[in-house]
Amino acid sequence: MLDFLIDLVNRVGHWGYLVIFVGAMLESAAFLGVIVPGESLVLVAGFLAAQGALDLGDLILVVAVGAACGDSIGYELGRRLGRQWLLRYGGGVGISRARLDRVDAFFDRHGGKSVFLGRFVGFARAVVPFLAGSSRMPYRLFLPYNVLGALLWSAVVVLLGYFLGASWQVAERWIGRASAILGGMVLFVLVLAWLWRSAARNEAGIKQAWRRFLDRPGINALRRRFAPQFAFLQARLSPTGYFGLRLSVGALILIGAGWLFGGIAEDVISGDPLTIVDRQVAAWFHARAVPTLTNAMLLISDVNSVAGITLLTLLLAIYLAWKREWAWLGALTLAVPGGMLLNMLTKHAFGRLRPSFTDPILTLTTYSFPSGHVAAATLLYGFLAVYLLPRITTWRWRVLLVLTTFFGIALVALSRVYLGVHFLSDVLAAFAESVAWLALTLTAVHTLQQRRAMARGAR
Repeated sequence: MLDFLIDLVNRVGHWGYLVIFVGAMLESAAFLGVIVPGESLVLVAGFLAAQGALDLGDLILVVAVGAACGDSIGYELGRRLGRQWLLRYGGGVGISRARLDRVDAFFDRHGGKSVFLGRFVGFARAVVPFLAGSSRMPYRLFLPYNVLGALLWSAVVVLLGYFLGASWQVAERWIGRASAILGGMVLFVLVLAWLWRSAARNEAGIKQAWRRFLDRPGINALRRRFAPQFAFLQARLSPTGYFGLRLSVGALILIGAGWLFGGIAEDVISGDPLTIVDRQVAAWFHARAVPTLTNAMLLISDVNSVAGITLLTLLLAIYLAWKREWAWLGALTLAVPGGMLLNMLTKHAFGRLRPSFTDPILTLTTYSFPSGHVAAATLLYGFLAVYLLPRITTWRWRVLLVLTTFFGIALVALSRVYLGVHFLSDVLAAFAESVAWLALTLTAVHTLQQRRAMARGAR
């Protein structure tokens, strides 16, 4: 991937500087920094400069000029539109009155210096120039602080990316062929962290945007025109009743996961392009295997083996029995052992052979499709997530739980593909199969429980 990016930047030549200039400018001019931190593009550019794809001095100057121009555009927009416009239309990008009040307090406390200091504060960087313009701050006072802040911010962030890139070159010599795999893993973790941070910070904005959407005249007219249909849908999404929310969501997940598994299975049987991708991915990972990373992947694989997942499931079952949560204990018994049995039967039904190499890392004689390790991890970790979600009331920790569960399953899938015992389609199919089985079992148990509760209440 790094080689591809370097080659791409070399091909576009000076146009690459234009892209970086526009990105640095739009961050403040169009409030993109509220959603995506502006350092991301600049850090990547500094990283590429360390690889020789960009000139360091030119890059610092281009980023500084772009940032200063963007702040000036934001200032002019603030002069013409005013703070109330920002409050009225800024909700879609996460701008709320509370966040603006904090920036206002920052602006009042530091005066002209806030233009300089705001360049180094994430949310303030995108909003302070607009507020400076709306408060009628003289441009002759705004400009020096703006230019100085842009220059210093550009130098700091670009150099940070540059030294990160230089360190990566050193690490690549030590890590060797596995550097691309480790780099991908780090990038994956950073993406999950960014998703969690964005979802946690924009909870109010997401809810507010949804309420505004429902309050639109066109939506209200549709709701009045199709009132019976909306009443039926509302009943399906009600948390009360055994034909309510959980049954509807469970059925949708079951249909979606089942459709995904069917599509993958069809490609495997018919030898469609997915199987070509399978071989290419398997060969790519095998060519980059190194002893240290192999030992780590073996550890991950062993912990999530049939024996490991069985032990963890038994411990969870003992806990549920101790808490006398019999419905959850029954659901666990159906979901995990039942799903693992389904996976074993599916393996024998398809009878797909495992990847073959002249120098294999690990040799297994059982069938490959779908992956038993990924299926077991998805069943247990997915069950745990469903069990814990209703017990967590804070939005940010709910999002973290979901992302952590996904990361754990993805790590198991990576270990099996890396070790050369599964194709990519094997792990994807195992995930889809297990999600479908989880949806079926958990929905069935909950629906039966709700029905019995309603029957007891009617007596």
